[in-house]
Amino acid sequence: MKCLPVLLTIAACAKPAPQQPAAGGATIAAVAELGLLMKNEINPSFSRLTFLMFHGDSVESDDQSLVAELGRSASQLRGSIARLRAWRNVPAQSLEGRDVFFTYAESVDTMTEKLVVALSNGEQGAAETQLEAIADTCNNCHHFFRLKIEDSIVPSKSARNDRTAAVMPAALPTELP
Repeated sequence: MKCLPVLLTIAACAKPAPQQPAAGGATIAAVAELGLLMKNEINPSFSRLTFLMFHGDSVESDDQSLVAELGRSASQLRGSIARLRAWRNVPAQSLEGRDVFFTYAESVDTMTEKLVVALSNGEQGAAETQLEAIADTCNNCHHFFRLKIEDSIVPSKSARNDRTAAVMPAALPTELP
């Protein structure tokens, strides 16, 4: 009877064993579902935010309206990233892969939170830096999980500073297929 409180204390402190990935890795349905989250929520809000950040003044003459729309778009992105962090059908074949997925998701969530703060404080430079970091983190995650990325939609700082630079892919094919 004296052991019961000790056993209950130990049981209360114990963490449940991490959930093992499916034997063959993520199912096609689970990967497709994650793809839909990316396609329908994360990518559109990120693309809209990027466009507004770098070209919003060309389509919105009212600064207050642009700032409000930037804030809405950043909050939408943050909400989508929260869904990504809560994802359970991770496209990984190992516990280590799951850890990598959630590390990237937590990292991009932190960056998105900083982006929202920078935008609400009117810190354009800090917001651009966070947006670039988010793009890099997303691209690195996609690369880790072997997803093909042609190019980021966020221009590099040097390209943003060089107004004469052409917006073209880094390399063009030398011959037609």
